[in-house]
Amino acid sequence: MKKWTLLAYLLVVICVQSLSAQTQHSDTLFYKPLDSSHLKPIIIAANGRYYYGGQRLRSNYSLEIPFGEMDDLEVNRYFKNSRTIRTVGSVVSALPGVYFLVVGRNSGVSRQTFWATYVASIGVSLTANLIANFQMRKAVNTYNSRLARPRIGLSIQEMSNNSLAVGVGLKVGFRN
Repeated sequence: MKKWTLLAYLLVVICVQSLSAQTQHSDTLFYKPLDSSHLKPIIIAANGRYYYGGQRLRSNYSLEIPFGEMDDLEVNRYFKNSRTIRTVGSVVSALPGVYFLVVGRNSGVSRQTFWATYVASIGVSLTANLIANFQMRKAVNTYNSRLARPRIGLSIQEMSNNSLAVGVGLKVGFRN
């Protein structure tokens, strides 16, 4: 009788353990595992151009694809801030020209006022671009630091002779 009770107790413990292993724990809300084996580091060249996988990217907005695949909140926040700041700088630089076209030359706007606002808008635009580039570099550096996290991998491949090849890997960092 004791054997059957012990066997039933072990069976219940094993079932409960397997059920609890299949549920998601609450502490994983703060840490989302990242499958970044296909992602590559982004290299910033001396001229400020970005390279991904050895290919030069045509614009900074091309970085949205690897950033989106990583789906990291901090990286996406830096990228969106960069895009917003650059857009605001472009809009501000166009305002004096639009104002001059709408109001017209004969409405009493002096040349000094127009040129002062035009030069100020160019200054704001350049400053906005510098801040946007700084935010983009922060996004790239954060992205690269997230990729450099240690990762453990397991690979099982079927061979041509119907046997299995098993491999285990540990990636600690990457080289540019």
